Amino acid sequence: MSFRSTLKNGLARTGISTRKARPIAIGISLILAVLLGLYSPEGPVEQLFHNGRDTINSKPASGRIHIVEIDAKSLSALDNWPWPRGYHAQLVDELDKAGVAQIVFDVDFSSYSTRDGDEEFAAAIRRTGGKVVLPTFRQPQSTGKVQADLENLPIPMLRENAFLGSVNVRPDADGQVNNYPFGTVTDSTPRPSIGALLGDVSGPVTKEFKIDQSIEISSIPRHSFIDVLDGRINRQDLNGKKVIVGATAIEFGDRYATSRFGVIPGVVVQAMAAETLIAGTDLPELGPWPMLVMTLLGVLLAIKWTDRRNTTGIVPSFLIALAILVLPLFAERYKLAHLDVTPSLVLLAGSMAAQYVIGITKQISVERRVDRATGLPNLTAWQEQVGLGGGRVVIVAEIANFGEIVATLDRAESTKLVRAVADRLELSSGPGELYRIGRERFCWQTEIQDSEAVEATVEASASLFNTAIPVSGRSVRATLCYGIATGDIEDAEGLANQATLAAKRAGELGKRLVWHSDRLAQVTDQSLFILSEFEEALMTGQISVCYQPKYSLIDNRVNGAEALVRWEHPEKGTVNPSLFVPVLEHENLMETLTLFVLRQVVEDVERWNSVRNPMGCAVNISASLLSNPAFAKRAVSIIRESGIDPSLLTIELTETAALSSQEMAVSSLDQFKRLGAHLSIDDYGTGQSTLTYLKSFSADEIKIDQSFVKLIATDNANKIMVRSSIEMAHALGIKVVAEGVEDIAALDVLREFGCDTVQGWYIGKPVTREMFMQRWCMQIFHPTDGITAEIPYPTGHMRTG
Repeated sequence: MSFRSTLKNGLARTGISTRKARPIAIGISLILAVLLGLYSPEGPVEQLFHNGRDTINSKPASGRIHIVEIDAKSLSALDNWPWPRGYHAQLVDELDKAGVAQIVFDVDFSSYSTRDGDEEFAAAIRRTGGKVVLPTFRQPQSTGKVQADLENLPIPMLRENAFLGSVNVRPDADGQVNNYPFGTVTDSTPRPSIGALLGDVSGPVTKEFKIDQSIEISSIPRHSFIDVLDGRINRQDLNGKKVIVGATAIEFGDRYATSRFGVIPGVVVQAMAAETLIAGTDLPELGPWPMLVMTLLGVLLAIKWTDRRNTTGIVPSFLIALAILVLPLFAERYKLAHLDVTPSLVLLAGSMAAQYVIGITKQISVERRVDRATGLPNLTAWQEQVGLGGGRVVIVAEIANFGEIVATLDRAESTKLVRAVADRLELSSGPGELYRIGRERFCWQTEIQDSEAVEATVEASASLFNTAIPVSGRSVRATLCYGIATGDIEDAEGLANQATLAAKRAGELGKRLVWHSDRLAQVTDQSLFILSEFEEALMTGQISVCYQPKYSLIDNRVNGAEALVRWEHPEKGTVNPSLFVPVLEHENLMETLTLFVLRQVVEDVERWNSVRNPMGCAVNISASLLSNPAFAKRAVSIIRESGIDPSLLTIELTETAALSSQEMAVSSLDQFKRLGAHLSIDDYGTGQSTLTYLKSFSADEIKIDQSFVKLIATDNANKIMVRSSIEMAHALGIKVVAEGVEDIAALDVLREFGCDTVQGWYIGKPVTREMFMQRWCMQIFHPTDGITAEIPYPTGHMRTG
């Protein structure tokens, strides 16, 4: 996914230059390869590949060609060189008696010896009946400033009954003999080479073939000249074979360099040429061109393949290189042709280098557009989008509790969390590309126009986060809020900013999603108003504390209240706590508000208990404050200085907040516990904690969330959840408060289940401190009375936490 995103977004700007650079690079590589093929077809690198293939295809000689070598042993046993021709006559007679098929000499007989010796050798040749082949060759001769070729032929007496064969061998430019001719013209007559005669293959004298060096020279049978003369060989071994006689002793200097076997005697070169023809491996020389064409096609196909799949070209390049090396190997093994590979490798290497350089260029361009943690395109990539088109919908997903989560994770764990969130969002973003545009923020766009369909998409996305995310052996719950923006503007950044504002608003309201609107912009302005007016509101009494009664089902009386806060502005009227509390939390102003409420509560609790005892009160503490040890010290100091019994105070903490801030919360909450205050876990049932976990927190009370209480009389699932929670809490010595009691039916069910305390509109709405004193401390209220009198008081309220 990350590489696909990169191609879609990061490579847009490098695409044009890539399309130009790549053909140029391939073209240059192709030109170099062609020049190499034209002007250096048999270079040392090519010879290395030939030798490698010959080694792999190594095979023995046919055994049809035998070498009789004029070796050091023979030179030592016979007279000094040149030998009397009588020795050659004896050799011919011995070989003829052994039944050889042909006797070929690679020895110069172009000069006269003794008359008796020459006649004796001529007679021996005549006796074989045409089996003997004598050598002829051309060699350059310098005559001052004039260059001429010297032709060497055997003396007339010897060639009368012998066949003449060329022994010319032409070394390459590097001095190595790798090719061999079919013949040479001497005395104005085309003469077949002795290799062609031994191999029984004819060809034009102007044509050469490559000597097959995969034939192991050690497998060619060799016999010493003196051993043949002395009869120390098995004549049966030579019967029907062809024999070539030549010098192998170093003293003669008749030696040639070869690419695979190094320097070897000329007679061995002649035998190898004959073996090449016998084996049928005098293959066509196709040069580099077939492989070059194949490589070019392979490179073009590989580029198309890698571009389409957005991958590197390593695998295709490896396969092409493998084909370049293997195809010539099989072509030679199955006697098809000789193929050169060096130009093809030059073309492939040049193309790979170009691909690498282009890839680096792309990567540089891509990295600044890709988020490293997730591999997703980042804010830069989003900002560079153009032409979203009117009516497009942009969705921003924000991890609302990201700060709380990362406070308990190390860097590696935070990265794992972000990746897990990105993976789940990708499942729900559909065809829209997912971007990470901020530390805790993601966005994508969709073409869906129907608002219900868009909201369904968001709901499906949010449902993926109903389960906790496993991070390093523990479960972390990520709470996501979504913002949606749409409009006719084509500015991607502008739409994302609007959707981000909506997502932030969703987090402030505790909602799953919010659509951006003009009203939302006004709310943003209102947030600025809250920040500017808050301090004055506290000083002038615009912000006050009200109380909602809590009814004890055990004592059948109101035994306490929950402190709630409200803001009445002289011009704007009621400022909803759902607006100002999130703003204050976000701007770290909740400590000021909470300490204000706490001072008011301890004052009112003291007044209540002077009339009616005991009458406690619960104060909500924002989770953000628990990470500040100084807040707990200040709060404890206020309680101590008030002189009230601390056991009359209950500190309420939301279950999800406790979960996300456990380690930091424990030290702060312990200060309240040591003082004697009680701890209540609010909104129980909406988080992921267990009663065992709550016990480790030393909670005295849980407050079951109103979402489970309101329909308890009619919803069986809610009944089961509430009843089991009450039973388990009591088993652990923890009291239970149920909020959201709005009718007698819910009250009866809770009484039946043994709930300790209830609160809700059926018991009483939030009222001012004076009304609470008058109604709940001066009078006795029974829940069977219901709400007997409506007190004109705004119903909008919000806890301080």
